[in-house]
Amino acid sequence: SANPSGSSDFAMKLFAQSTKYNTGVESRNNILISPFSAYAALSMTLNGSAGKTRDQMAKVLGTNSEGIDALNKKLQSEFAALSANNDKVKLEIANAVYADSGTPFKSSFIDLCKQYYGAQVQNVDFRKPETLEMINSWCDTKTHGKITKILDKLLAREKMVLLNAVYFKGKWERQFKTESTQDDKFRLLSGERVPIKMMHQSGQFSYLKGQNFQALSLPYAEKKQSLYLFLPNDGVDLPGFCGAFTTDNWKQWMTSFHSTRAIVSLPKFTVNFSTELSSALKVMGMEQAFAPAGANFSNMIGSGYRAWISRVLQKTYMDVNEEGTEAAAVTAVVVATRRAVVAEPPPVQFRVDHPFVLALTDNDTGEILFLGLILEPTHS
Repeated sequence: SANPSGSSDFAMKLFAQSTKYNTGVESRNNILISPFSAYAALSMTLNGSAGKTRDQMAKVLGTNSEGIDALNKKLQSEFAALSANNDKVKLEIANAVYADSGTPFKSSFIDLCKQYYGAQVQNVDFRKPETLEMINSWCDTKTHGKITKILDKLLAREKMVLLNAVYFKGKWERQFKTESTQDDKFRLLSGERVPIKMMHQSGQFSYLKGQNFQALSLPYAEKKQSLYLFLPNDGVDLPGFCGAFTTDNWKQWMTSFHSTRAIVSLPKFTVNFSTELSSALKVMGMEQAFAPAGANFSNMIGSGYRAWISRVLQKTYMDVNEEGTEAAAVTAVVVATRRAVVAEPPPVQFRVDHPFVLALTDNDTGEILFLGLILEPTHS
């Protein structure tokens, strides 16, 4: 059966890999991943895998080969449950598959993508430059112009692109007053203090005092989604703090928040981030999927061809201001193919004035839509 916490386990492991080399004292790079977007794109791709490749991918996604049908159905119902579209909150999730018309992809695979993922499927000639434009224009549309381009080019052997886009725009349940926003300072990991715009409000908030951190949750209108802020105490080692984001801790934290009066000071910030996830995914245990000679995607492509994942790209965007948050992500899983060759063997002060972790979650499904490490909050 599909493990209900499979996606939060995936989220925590992906976050650990993504932040691993970015907590040095000189670092000021913000990281923002969408675990849910990556999880959805890879789950869609999982349907085309077979053999050991399938076993490894399924395990990283928190299930096994027998659980794939249940995973598809779980995601199908979540896509519906997550969608919100009103004047206060928009949450849109879209999937697409672009397949090279000259390559024999299996209709059974394409049908699963349509049935469970609602994927828009296009058969196009990958040799034509318009194909790249079509793919990028899909991203642009689905993220309301926040991510205008996911791919700079298509490489010679790449014959299929699987896409997931998440777009969120929500007003806070209680907005920060613009006139309360003030110039302030934020302390970087290096100790340097940089100017920021600090927003302020006080009221009742869900709050958690951890061993070496405090956390607070800011709900969006209608309370279906929240932005969780995790602020390490002064002097806490950041790599160690990021390392505490494990599935077990996450579950425990999520049940430990309680309502308290707090004065919240939060910087306005904008993040644009892009990353290639294949090295992280290999470390997490799905290395076979990326091996040109070893990968098995025989449920995706006809005999006489081999397919493997050549790249997993993700771009994210988030803007946090007085009114609320706008955020977007696109993940592309790019599959490369070639004709088969014989395979080689194989009233708390909650003052956010130093680096912090954020999580934008959907409260009904528990899905982590965005997870980030903010080292320098600049606002554009």
